Amino acid sequence: MSASLPGGSSLQFGAPHAAAGRTYGLVQGPVSIEPVEVAQALPGARWFEETIIALAIEPTPADALPAIAAAFSGGAGMSGVLDCAVLACGVVIEFQPARTMPSIVLNVVDVELRRFHGYRKVTLLNPLPAEILAQIAASGLQASEIAPGRILETLLEQSGVE
Repeated sequence: MSASLPGGSSLQFGAPHAAAGRTYGLVQGPVSIEPVEVAQALPGARWFEETIIALAIEPTPADALPAIAAAFSGGAGMSGVLDCAVLACGVVIEFQPARTMPSIVLNVVDVELRRFHGYRKVTLLNPLPAEILAQIAASGLQASEIAPGRILETLLEQSGVE
């Protein structure tokens, strides 16, 4: 994909996942850039108002797939879940981490898998901004002091080290 983004913006792609048939990206830039400017540079892209997390979840056994999809689809879906697309070997769940914690999504999947004595393979499909990474780490490690300014990769990027 070739795009000319407004000055100061960057585009980072997530890991490819053949079964998902989707490519996710993260556009970041200065606050002064209007979202419509970036949207015009990438006209074929689907845009979200805020950060999302896209997870590809492959359950074993495959018999658990309909139960997992039902837990996140239709009227049964939870707040913050934007989409639950069923694939041949799993689901892609898109959700807003500001409304639904990743641990809740994975716990719901695990509840359904327990009925089948199953397990899961989870792949993060999209890159995440440092703020979201810090929130997830702080929650998972129960360490509220974790913040974007304490993530080594973020500090190296800010200082221009590659």
